[in-house]
Amino acid sequence: MTITIKFEVSYSQLAVFASALSQPYNDWSDRHVAQGFAWRPGSVSFRTLSETGSHVVEIDLVDHTGGMHPDTVRAIEVPFDVPDDGAIEIGSIAETVPLALPAGSFLLRCEFRRSTGVGEERVRLTFAKKDAPRFAVIRADSELSPDELLLTTAEPAC
Repeated sequence: MTITIKFEVSYSQLAVFASALSQPYNDWSDRHVAQGFAWRPGSVSFRTLSETGSHVVEIDLVDHTGGMHPDTVRAIEVPFDVPDDGAIEIGSIAETVPLALPAGSFLLRCEFRRSTGVGEERVRLTFAKKDAPRFAVIRADSELSPDELLLTTAEPAC
């Protein structure tokens, strides 16, 4: 199952969160910025390659993540639990897209791909239901400088 959505990114972040969260966005520390993500149960924000602009996001629901796309310049994996009602949202501060996915625990991989130069950034989100959830920066570009020990907690943004 592949779904493609498009939205405007603001404040350099792409967010994935349970729709029921009253404060869905995460507060970013300098360490979160350096590693490229801020995570807490039910919500993860990924640092985008560009601060603003149109992003086309392919969303895949698979058993296993498989290989990365050859154009991937940044890739991060985190655990993500889809709530029992399946209601999540993907987007940014200014705009989100509601989706319904099967409930359960997933390994969520976010891949930011090299720009095509047509004004739209490309991202792939893969929800893998049979891969063990973990935290990992599996490909870092020059904008990231993650510590060996990733920061796996964040506070809700006010």
